Amino acid sequence: MKDYSTKIAYITGGSSGIGLSLARELVRRGAKVILIARNRHRLEHACNELESVTSSGHRNVSIVSLDVSNIDQVREMLPKTVELSGAPDILVNSAGIAYSNYFERIPYEKFIDMININLIGTWNAITVLEPLMRNKGGSIVNVSSIAGFIGTFGYTAYSASKFGVIGLSEALRGELKRYGIRVLVLCPPDTDTPQLVEENKTKPAETKALSGKSKPMSSEAVAKACIRGLEKGKFMIIPGSSGKMIYLAKRLFPSPLNWIMDREVQRAQRDLG
Repeated sequence: MKDYSTKIAYITGGSSGIGLSLARELVRRGAKVILIARNRHRLEHACNELESVTSSGHRNVSIVSLDVSNIDQVREMLPKTVELSGAPDILVNSAGIAYSNYFERIPYEKFIDMININLIGTWNAITVLEPLMRNKGGSIVNVSSIAGFIGTFGYTAYSASKFGVIGLSEALRGELKRYGIRVLVLCPPDTDTPQLVEENKTKPAETKALSGKSKPMSSEAVAKACIRGLEKGKFMIIPGSSGKMIYLAKRLFPSPLNWIMDREVQRAQRDLG
């Protein structure tokens, strides 16, 4: 494993799911990690877990409880964290929520929450931390989704937020090169996290049909793929072979891909009667 003992990583959404798994991998490699999330109890639990796998005798994990969608909290608390812990070498924007349902059944409030946390939260963290990274450079990893480059039945609100994350990342990538800051975007498939459990409660049958019989990836596998992509400097990090195939099909053969997706949706609708 590459040595990250001189690296400082800030991870939003770091108390669970992909964010926590990424934190675990980085701590194992010696990095100092700052976990950022809303729920302090979950943060403390995650911190205790990570301290048990730290590769040194030093305290390598600290926590910051804030809502990334609240720019006032971000502006107040993250500069203070930088003063105490140092500016990030790696910023991972993993805070996110998802809700899957038919368009007409998605409450306006759910749509706004996804835009605020998934997209505006990413913007907020970068706005405050990126200027503090310029003196030493580093990497910003924004977590999108496969649903961030292919619009998927049942994910109108979620896809809108995650397409935005990719657009933000693509535009920002060129702007930050002059400061030695790389921008990367992670696009995982369905991942076995608490968030997926919640999604499945309202997910339409057509959406489930599009997933087929494929098993969700583990958050640990996604985290390892992310670190490999980070070390190679890839802009688009897509864990798993099926996700890569979908990405290529979307770019090279969009019409046949849409036909295949439409066929699966129609089959599911016939089964529903």
